[in-house]
Amino acid sequence: MINKKIKHAYTIILTSLCITYMMPVMAYFDSSNIEIRFNQKEVDGSSRGRPSKRVGTGSRGECPPVKVPVTALIPTSNPGLTVEEHPTFWFFVPYQFKNTSGGEFALQDEANNDVYRTSFKLPETAGIVSVSVPSTVTLELNKSYQWYFKIYCSQQNLSNPVFVRGWVQREALKPDLERLLQVDNTPRSRIAIYAKNGIWYSALTELAKLHLAEPKNTVLINDWANLLRDVDLENLAQQPIVGEVKSYP
Repeated sequence: MINKKIKHAYTIILTSLCITYMMPVMAYFDSSNIEIRFNQKEVDGSSRGRPSKRVGTGSRGECPPVKVPVTALIPTSNPGLTVEEHPTFWFFVPYQFKNTSGGEFALQDEANNDVYRTSFKLPETAGIVSVSVPSTVTLELNKSYQWYFKIYCSQQNLSNPVFVRGWVQREALKPDLERLLQVDNTPRSRIAIYAKNGIWYSALTELAKLHLAEPKNTVLINDWANLLRDVDLENLAQQPIVGEVKSYP
């Protein structure tokens, strides 16, 4: 009889300990408690001397006047990290298809050699567009690449485009992050993990695709606004995501 009471008491204590231990873990993985905020990593020595230009300059006289210029959706100081072999880049373009003669995207290695280059046409409406590196081009681990995004407003003057430029570096997931992503791989959890660890392009792309698929989802609207606010791009939070540009054959 005594042994049964001891076993029963032991079971109650063990159960209570398990519940106490699991509650914070369960709360962490509860999607309602997820907060997507970007943690800007400090720029290390290898990233210094690599200027970015996230606000477009160039052929202002040939393009229609706009309130918000062409803008790359990138941080001001983060080196621009991704875990994808074929990353996607996002840009706000205030011009409609009818106002431009097209655009160009180029990805170059550190020796300024082209890794990928494509000409494209914009969607019919102004908004946030994307350009993806194709499956035929793979970014190498721990190497930096510079990209250029150019918009031409005049077919007669292709020497003075509106352009932005930046950098991207692919890095391998650290073992602890990889394990965390395997434990909880819901879309918002993945985005939160990428953002917290300064992996900008991966966080931005996954969230942009979710937001594009569900533009009226209030949770995603708030996530999108928070992520852009963390890199001082809150002025773009209300701009529509119109999708990927179309490459010319």
